[in-house]
This record gives sequence, structure tokens and C-alpha cells, in this order.
Amino acid sequence: MQAFKNLSKKNQSRKPRWRLATGDRGSGLVNTCKSLLGNRCGSAMIMVAVSIVAVFAFAVLAIDASMLMTTRTQLQAAADAAALAGASGLLGGSQAEAINRAIDYASYNQAVQETMSPVVITASDISFPEPDVIRVRTHRTAATGDALRTYFLRVINPLMSTADMTAVAAARVYDVCSSQCLRPWSIPDRWDDADTNGVYDAGEFYDPVTTGYVAPADVGTPIVLKVGNPQQAISSGVFFPVNFPPLDNDQGISPLTGGSWYETWITECEPYPVEPGDRLQIEPGNMVGPTMHGMEELLALDPYAEWDPATKSITNSAYGLSPRIGLVPFFDPTQPPESGRNWVTVTKVGAFFIESVGPGSQVNARFIQVTSPGLACTGGLGSSLVKGIVLVE
Repeated sequence: MQAFKNLSKKNQSRKPRWRLATGDRGSGLVNTCKSLLGNRCGSAMIMVAVSIVAVFAFAVLAIDASMLMTTRTQLQAAADAAALAGASGLLGGSQAEAINRAIDYASYNQAVQETMSPVVITASDISFPEPDVIRVRTHRTAATGDALRTYFLRVINPLMSTADMTAVAAARVYDVCSSQCLRPWSIPDRWDDADTNGVYDAGEFYDPVTTGYVAPADVGTPIVLKVGNPQQAISSGVFFPVNFPPLDNDQGISPLTGGSWYETWITECEPYPVEPGDRLQIEPGNMVGPTMHGMEELLALDPYAEWDPATKSITNSAYGLSPRIGLVPFFDPTQPPESGRNWVTVTKVGAFFIESVGPGSQVNARFIQVTSPGLACTGGLGSSLVKGIVLVE
């Protein structure tokens, strides 16, 4: 018994081994870390801090920088649209109309500010470097009260809570002299018909600008593109149909003749350029059948479109630009064609809204003004009835 008591006291005086092994955990972890990393625990903390900064920098690049680029693209699209619309207002020679259209079309576009909002410009953002050029500036700036809001840049610098972005576009109006996609008629330009007999008589004055049809003064004027009564033929068998391409064209292609081609060009786009000075071969005969068939198909493309004399525009069209609008060349009335497969000389090209086909296959139209792609004239603005618009900045 005494031996057992002595053994118990001995065991009580001895601390358990597991308490010695775990009695100072902090020192044990530090020693273990030191042994494994060689005093580099502090370096890991620095790397974490640097990584956080890098991640934040990427956030700035991914969010604020991409937003700046998006806003710049949106402002440029608005500037382009405003400049093109403003240039269309210059067709009538009115800078006031150009300004109004540019302001309206800019507002139809949106760009980021704090959220997506319309692009608002004023007359002070519009200038006219040349009489036929309009320049538009769109913006998101502090000076104009619509600066772009930033998100992460303001954390780096509180003064960078907004950013300024601008875009500029300029558009030019030009005279189109070489056009494609003409309709297969050529009509006499207007001359000073002194005896009012409707026939050019020797000595009567003609000038493409001073006596001829002009825009916008003659917009809405009814014009017959093809006569249907033999009594109205300018010469025996000449009812105004013509062939494409022009004689002596650069491609060396002979004019395509006959009723089938003539009917095709009434509704489809002829691909051959025509410009002042070109000679167009006459397609002789009244062409009643091909005219009626072609016109029925053309009118059916946009059956409800009609001319509004109050606004001098086309209403109820199913298209932005009605397919019943066509380009038709004028010929020099002082050089009327003789009977047979003769030719006429083009003086200019005009645009028409084709209204109807009447008795004897007479084609009735209204003189209008439109823009169309084509090569510019060399005579300066004002010498053509068809205008083109192009971005120049």
C-alpha cells in the first residue's frame, strides 16, 4: 500500500507530456513558419497588399475606362447623325434649318452620363466652316453641365468624380453629276417658250440654270415623264423612253434595247452611270404594254404613298424613301431628237415622285429634291438638281 501511495505522488508531481508540447501554441506556429519560410511571412502580406492594388487598377480599367470608350463611341454616333441631318437642311440653302435638324437628330441618340440619356446640343455647338459644310460637336463635359460620372477614379482622386468627353463630325453637301439607277425616260428641260406652243422654236432661249427646272423652287411641279398621245410626241415616234447604258460609255457596252429591258428599268436599278454630256439612245415607239406592266409593278411596291401639296412631301409611304422615287435625266431642248433610234444629250439629272400612269401609258410625276449617291460635279454647288451628302470629319 505504501508503495502505491509513493507511486501516485510521483506521478502527480510530473506534468503530462502533452501539456509541454502544446502549452505555447503561438511560439510553436512562429517557429514552424520560420523553419518553413525562412522569415518570409511579412513578404506574403506585402504581396497580398500589392495584389489588392492591382485588382483595383484592373477594376478602374475594366469599368471606368470601358465606360469612357463607350460614351465616346455613342457621342460620335450622335455627332455623325446630327451632321448628316444638318447637311440635308442645307439643301434649301438655310443654315437655320440645318441647325434645327442637327439639334433634333442629336437628341434622337443617347449616351452615358450618370445613366443613358439623350445627347443635347445647342446652336453654339454647330458651325459652318464653309457654305456647304456643317460641323457639329457633341459632349459630356462639366462646362456644358452634362459631364460623365466615374466610379472608381473618384476613389483614387476625389477631384476625378467626373470626366469630359466630346466628339466632332462634319458633313458636306455636294452636287451629284454622275448617277446610277435612273428610270428609262429622258425629258426636255424647260426653256423660254416665247410663243407658248410647247415646241422648241429656233431662237428661243434655253439655259439649264436660268430657264431650266431648279430646286427647291420647282419642287412639287407636275411633270410628264412619258407622253402617251402621239400628238404630244416631240418627234414622230419619240415618246421619251431611252436605253441604257449611254452611247460611248467607258465599258464599251452597246445600249440594251427593246421592251423587255425598258420594262425592267422601270422597277429595277440600272447599273450604268449617267452624267451631263452623255448621249442616251432613244427607244422609239409608244411602248404601251411594257409601260403599263412596269408601272403596275412599280406602283404596287408602295401603293399608298402620295404627294402632299401642303408640306411638299410624300406621305403614307411604307418606306423611308419610297421606291416610287426615281432619277430621270433631262435633255437639251435645243437639240430635239429626230424620228427613229436617235439620241438626246443629257444636261442634268432630276428626282421625281412617280404618281400614276394615265391614258395611252402616260407617266405622271412630281419634281422633288432628294439626296443620292454619285460622283460630284466640278461646277460647284448649285449646278445640279440631285445632291449628295458625305461626312468629311
